[in-house]
Amino acid sequence: MSTSFNLDVWVREAKREPFKFTLAEREYTMPFAGELDKSILEAVNIANPSAADITALLRAGLDAQWKAFDEQPLPLAALGELFRQWQAHEGAPLGESLASADS
Repeated sequence: MSTSFNLDVWVREAKREPFKFTLAEREYTMPFAGELDKSILEAVNIANPSAADITALLRAGLDAQWKAFDEQPLPLAALGELFRQWQAHEGAPLGESLASADS
């Protein structure tokens, strides 16, 4: 008798350490990028993200914290570095981590 794969259990057990960063003396927390809801896939080009895609991903990751984050002035280079650090926290380029299965 075969048992079915329980995706609910996998999701609970796959939780990883959130990504944290500080801006203007406030700490922000974003989930491990692979934990974003699948609906984000329809809104962005993960393989080659544009500036709008990066903004959409950060907005999704920051969720309720987005308004406070968005109110802070931030050079574009710093925004790019934030995105790179979030990817580095993931351990792989964001597109690969969201689309690839664990080996």
